[in-house]
Amino acid sequence: MRDFLDKKYLYEEVLDHLINTLKQPEFLQLENHLGELMNTAVQLLAEDLLAYALRDPASKGRGDLILETYASFKAVLYYRLAHQIWKLSCDLGSVYESIAMKLSNKGKILSGAEIHPAAQIGRRFVLDHGFGTVIGETCQIGDDCYILCGVTLGAQGIANNPNGKRHPCLGNNVEIAAGAKILGPVVIGDNVFISPSCVITHDVPADMKVRIVNQVQLQKSSSVSKNCFLSAFALNERLHLVGEVMETSNFIVVDADHHRLASLVMECTARDRNHVQFRLRNVGAEFTAPRFPLSLQVSGLDLEVTLLDPPGLSALVSRLLQPHPLFIGG
Repeated sequence: MRDFLDKKYLYEEVLDHLINTLKQPEFLQLENHLGELMNTAVQLLAEDLLAYALRDPASKGRGDLILETYASFKAVLYYRLAHQIWKLSCDLGSVYESIAMKLSNKGKILSGAEIHPAAQIGRRFVLDHGFGTVIGETCQIGDDCYILCGVTLGAQGIANNPNGKRHPCLGNNVEIAAGAKILGPVVIGDNVFISPSCVITHDVPADMKVRIVNQVQLQKSSSVSKNCFLSAFALNERLHLVGEVMETSNFIVVDADHHRLASLVMECTARDRNHVQFRLRNVGAEFTAPRFPLSLQVSGLDLEVTLLDPPGLSALVSRLLQPHPLFIGG
């Protein structure tokens, strides 16, 4: 750590939070494990603080300022303590689970962000302006991730979600902007950047940027610097692509796992400066059901983007892939 915030000072601050939150009987339950859980939590928090100070220009690089005044960091502080105690409950009983939940709730009250103590969060985690952020019980978050306010890492359903893995898994160095929702047991690859207000319900490969363009979510390779406007929709049995479309661009329909639907052929039926219309035909000999929703990949010399779940595309392709009975005779 930097000179302005040594480990001893951080240790004392974290211990004060623990003492002020728990009742004496609860604190005594931790007595035999206090040294180990505090050392682990403080080490992780020291790395969290340093990452925050280095990556957030508003902090002016001051770890002491973040520790003492940043409400969002309180959520991380209480999560680090609660998670260490939660792990004790696996072997030593539900009393430790209750203590962990109490600490997690205190962090929620102080910060407006809710992090379940069972969630697994890697090193150097930054929760910036975290009010309204929710991180669910079975979430897994890699190292060096940065999350803003109003982010939901939740389950796809509302009530009566099944037990087991139901929350997202984030790789390393993932950045999630304000208001984004990642729902279900999806996998977000390393080095993914998710723009504000995106709603993600399927896997995102590594090294992608995801953003919304004209209400259609657009995903492009992080190596592509060109910004472009593209939108797509299906209407009257045709697929329409609107925006900056090059004549040399290639178009393919992919399923939720980003696999090409090889049996589909896209025939251009109309084209002008900012509009291309396609007719889709199924030339496959066998019916193979893809995993929905479907997306449209557009690639060219300086363009590689994926339009995620354009309106009407999945329904159009579903109709095309339905097997048709063979009639003989009149």
